Amino acid sequence: GRKGTLCFTAYAVSIVIAVGAMAGVLPAYQAMLLLNWSFVLDLLAKYGLRFKADYLHFVLLDDVGVMPILCVTLLTPGLHPNIRRLALTTPLLSALMSFAQICKNHAVLPPWVRDFFSPLAEPVARFKVMRLRGFAEVGVGFVLIIGVFTAKAAPFSALIYWNVMMMRYMMSHWTQQVFRELDDVLMPTCGRIPGVKHLYALLKTKLYGLVDPQSKNAGRLCAIL
Repeated sequence: GRKGTLCFTAYAVSIVIAVGAMAGVLPAYQAMLLLNWSFVLDLLAKYGLRFKADYLHFVLLDDVGVMPILCVTLLTPGLHPNIRRLALTTPLLSALMSFAQICKNHAVLPPWVRDFFSPLAEPVARFKVMRLRGFAEVGVGFVLIIGVFTAKAAPFSALIYWNVMMMRYMMSHWTQQVFRELDDVLMPTCGRIPGVKHLYALLKTKLYGLVDPQSKNAGRLCAIL
């Protein structure tokens, strides 16, 4: 219907501009802003606007539910344009998946559009994109930390972003999988160095306590959101 056409148009425009921004032709800030509004429009079309606890629960569990918050953290002042351009990867991948889903189910669209984008909406393709997006999300987080120490990003941006990532970890299998794979790479290396081995184990335990549902500290930092 009209909602599907509106979301299709919003995603199509924002994806084109985001690709142009990643190529360095268009400004990354405006591209991030348009992607953010596309996600908000998509969520409003699906769930409307209600002020209830269960409404927020359903929205956050949606594939693009966290994206508006994530985009806002990357729109904060003080972020270097190149970091923001790199950070477009995560919302762009989410937008592509949602766009493909709309193309697959929106009967008004021309057949060639549905045939071209529908394969991206298939489960196997979506799983691959979600895995790639998980690595992109974590990668951007580490780039923000480096940016703080090199005066390319504001500490507030990194703090808010990692708060969102904590929430993402508690809700997303793909984010958890990325951290498990990173641990599988780092643990053998750190395990060979006696002092570093204990420090790494302590850091891992402390950080996991922030997202472990059974821990008293779980989600404590997320309160800033």
